[in-house]
Amino acid sequence: MSRQRLTVLGVSALLSIALACSKSNAPLTPTTPTGGTVAAGTLGETLKVTAPSTVSPTGGIKLTSATIVFTASPVTFTNPVAGAPVPQYRFQVLNAANAVVREVLLNTTTWTISDVFTVGLVGNTAYTWQVRAESGGQLGPWSTKASFITVDPFVINDPLTNGRTVGNQIGGHFVPGQGWQSDSVTDGIDYDLTTPCTDCRLEFDATGFGPQEGFPYEKDLKWVSMGDAGGFGNFSAFRDQPWKMHLVQRADFSSGMEIVWRNGGTDPNGGDPGDHRIKLTSTPVVFVSTRVYHFQLDWGPSGYVIAVNGDEVMRDGWGRPFAPANHRIELGCIPRGDSFVGIIYRNVILKKH
Repeated sequence: MSRQRLTVLGVSALLSIALACSKSNAPLTPTTPTGGTVAAGTLGETLKVTAPSTVSPTGGIKLTSATIVFTASPVTFTNPVAGAPVPQYRFQVLNAANAVVREVLLNTTTWTISDVFTVGLVGNTAYTWQVRAESGGQLGPWSTKASFITVDPFVINDPLTNGRTVGNQIGGHFVPGQGWQSDSVTDGIDYDLTTPCTDCRLEFDATGFGPQEGFPYEKDLKWVSMGDAGGFGNFSAFRDQPWKMHLVQRADFSSGMEIVWRNGGTDPNGGDPGDHRIKLTSTPVVFVSTRVYHFQLDWGPSGYVIAVNGDEVMRDGWGRPFAPANHRIELGCIPRGDSFVGIIYRNVILKKH
């Protein structure tokens, strides 16, 4: 071999050694494996699975119910192994400060909060949520966060002083700045709920009525009625429906009141289900047409309480909740023709306990 060829080979060998030494001293660059997951051991993620997807609720949607059903997509293992355990799913709800306000670990990709107000969430407020898979102390990557807005704290919020109603107006007219006034015994406002309100408080203010308003009509007039919307078609349908409720001013006693409240049946003896009726010849309420009266009706799984201007006037218990399938609340009592004439309603509020 010639001297010139030996020299070239020697130079090549020296260059190869130099390059090798240079690479061994260079910093290592971490890589992210394919499959949508971050390398194990980073960001606390040790479970080699894909990130779940947030299916609903998403996109900042405003909820129409106090119930939230969080739904996520299941994860898959990036390196499938026979007999790998089925992972659990950790859901988190976070507030605007990114602090966790609710959290749960489940065996399914669905989490239901039946009533946001009983778990500390605030009405008409924006939240985000996220979910990840976990198994045997190993953690998968979090999903991207999804946003939603909780339902209004009031199921009904109807001032009536603004010349309109969120309900269905049947007759009557608005008095500027004062509210909605009934003009006949068949006038009213209907509020139809999307889901039954089984543990709630109804409040409203009323004025423009005195004692024994129904005496000229030979009727006991009703301030408010409730029941299944299908039972409001006529006198007989309302009278016989198993969810009938009406709050009554008696025409035969100046401060007399009456309540009929059925929790799913027509047993006149007040069984469950049946009539839960109270008839009073006198109450602490003195009816004067120029006064404003604040009515408050509370009901729940164990019974109801009714107060006027802060004074309790009626209370009864039951063993089955009031839960008409198509829950209607009506100012007045149209199917019986028992609405007050001249009464003015305002500040109607329905909220969950």
